[in-house]
Amino acid sequence: MKAIWKVLMVLALVLVFAGAAYAQPIEIEYLKINGDEFDAGTNHSESLVLQRGDDIDIKIRLHATDSVENLQAEADIYGYKYSEHEESLVSDTSDVFDMDAGDVKYIELHLQVPTKMDKDYTKLRIRIATSDGPVMDASYQLRVEGVADEDAIIIKDYSFSPSNEVVSGRAFTATVKVKNIGDDDLDDVKVTVSVPELNIQDSEYMDEINADESETFEELLLRIPECAKSGTYEVRIEVEFDEYESTMATDTIRVVQDDTCTAPATQVGDEKTIITVPTAQDVKAGATVVYPIMITNTGTKTKSYTLTVSGVDALGTVRMTPSSVVLVNAGKTETAYLYLDTKAGAAQGDAVFVVNVLSSDGESKQIPLTAKVTGKAAGETTLLKGLQIGLIVLVIILIIIGLIIGFNKLRKEEGPEEETQTYY
Repeated sequence: MKAIWKVLMVLALVLVFAGAAYAQPIEIEYLKINGDEFDAGTNHSESLVLQRGDDIDIKIRLHATDSVENLQAEADIYGYKYSEHEESLVSDTSDVFDMDAGDVKYIELHLQVPTKMDKDYTKLRIRIATSDGPVMDASYQLRVEGVADEDAIIIKDYSFSPSNEVVSGRAFTATVKVKNIGDDDLDDVKVTVSVPELNIQDSEYMDEINADESETFEELLLRIPECAKSGTYEVRIEVEFDEYESTMATDTIRVVQDDTCTAPATQVGDEKTIITVPTAQDVKAGATVVYPIMITNTGTKTKSYTLTVSGVDALGTVRMTPSSVVLVNAGKTETAYLYLDTKAGAAQGDAVFVVNVLSSDGESKQIPLTAKVTGKAAGETTLLKGLQIGLIVLVIILIIIGLIIGFNKLRKEEGPEEETQTYY
């Protein structure tokens, strides 16, 4: 009886192994990751070390021991907590294919180690399956580590406030979030946001960002120059760290010129200097108006420009900010702001004055500007009315005082006659 049971057990095992062999008509002859052949394993004795952000280019050589149809190959990295949102990084599937017995086929798949993945051991799983079910599975041990210091800081997110559209003369703030995805703490982190075409930028510093931690830079403020030309401008976000390393991202903002800058601008210049300034501005008598003067040095050397104004005495006074002497590097643009403080009694109508620009290499340009005086400033009108009312009140008071004095004098003159009068 025992002999019969042994025979039955052997037959059962033969059938199991035969069924298993039949269930796997495909075998993986080798698998290469990033060009290097790698063996399947189930423990940590052989692990392929990869850094966060690394590409995983997989090439599989399949050999068919039997004919099979509707095959697909799939590669997956399991255990990533954000896989639902970043499935394309940790999962890839081939097209459907058929194989006859003896066929050899190469399958290529592509994955990427997510930058937010934990630094730990994980498995790369390869599955070959048909529409009826799995044919074979294999797993390969990976070890994920942080990236090298030179690539450790990434720009995780950024935003502009109030929006990506800014009116000229106004400011916007940038918020930048960075993360250290390396193995080491990194020092001396500097974030700079700039708009190169407008020559504006702002920076913020942080002494250290620890490994696997994120930090947010929130105090980056950039003011668009007054009357900057409407259009789309590139914004650069650069992060410098660890003395010599850096990373960068770019975006755009839309600048809309302010309504007060509708006067046509004029450009005066030759191949070396271009001066751009609004030719006419509206202003009320007693008020202040600003003329932004943009100086572009298209030459090959740094030059200084001295700005003076003539023909403005009857209209008012002028002042320059940040200075009447402007230093412009080769190929760069700087802006000086001319403030015209008009007199309260300035005559209405068009008043023309001249801005003289003299460069350090002897270039001289005269630019006529117009101030369109349209009326009195609101404050001046209110003050004048107040003075008029005060004068009227003063006259009335003086009249009343005069009447009182007159009556008193009259009473004094009549007083002695009453005192000497005799009553009988």
